[in-house]
Parts: sequence; structure tokens; C-alpha cells
Amino acid sequence: MGSKLFIFIEGDDDERFFNRIIKPMFENKYEVHLWKYAQKKNEKIFQFLNSIQAMNDADYIYVADNNGSPCITDRKQRIENDFKNIDKNKILVVVREIEGWYLAGIDEGSSKKFGIKSFHNTEHINKSAFNDVKPKKFSSRIDFMSEILKLFCIDTAKKKNGSFSYFVENYI
Repeated sequence: MGSKLFIFIEGDDDERFFNRIIKPMFENKYEVHLWKYAQKKNEKIFQFLNSIQAMNDADYIYVADNNGSPCITDRKQRIENDFKNIDKNKILVVVREIEGWYLAGIDEGSSKKFGIKSFHNTEHINKSAFNDVKPKKFSSRIDFMSEILKLFCIDTAKKKNGSFSYFVENYI
């Protein structure tokens, strides 16, 4: 990996999570840049991948939700079909969606503090399930996410979500 690291993320929830939890893990080694691709045309993403590959001191990780694929391999293949210039080894599939990573970082004590059940595995969590878990005392899901990030435990998250664990173990 180069001295600059571009992390392709889908949207605002990903950006919040990666800024607070992931970026600090990399900052000893890289100048980290988050790049939201959800609203971008495929051609723009393709061009940006080319420009990163043309740099001598840059690398990237392309993060994507599973989006209903039957398996990670299928999801990676769909992304490779969209972007012929992407390195499949630099695609990280979040199982199932980023909301699962948020909830994975809540330990037993934090679950009690929030008044929610403790999850042993968060790989089935999607936006809807996350919204169902959100305590009424939070006016929005963003408020709830922000509070989770303040109490987030990386070691707990690694135990509760395989794709988060894979990411930390293989990319950081």
C-alpha cells in the first residue's frame, strides 16, 4: 500500500463510521481519504480508480454492502463487472450493511445503557433492523449512531461481525 489510501464508501452512514472508527486505525501509516461513490456515475468511479492506480504513492479499498448477493464472491463479481479496472483483492464486502458494523461495537454494558438487546452476531442487520433497534429516546438514527460511535469497542465488533473482523485483520 502507498502513503495515500483512498477508501471508497457508499454514503453518509459509512462516512460517519469510517471517520470515527476506521480512519484513526490507518493514520499512522497513511493519509486517508474517504470518497463517497453512491451518487456517482460508474464512469466517474472508473476514472477515479484509474487516477489512483496512476499515482506512485496511493492505494485504495472499495467498500460495498452485500446488497442482497447470495455470497461475498457474487457481490465482488458484480462490482468487477461494473469496473473492469478494479482489483478484486481491494474490494471489501460489508455483511450485510454498515449498520451491522455499528451494532457490532456495542458491548453488554453499552447495550444495557442504551436499553437494547445485546447481539452476539450482527451480520444479519440491515437498515430496517437497525431502525427497529433504535431506542425511542433518540430523535434520529444519526443521533443513535453518533452515541454508538462514542462507546464503540473494536474488539467486541471483531467478535460480533465477521466482515468487520476480516477488514481489521486483513487491511489494517
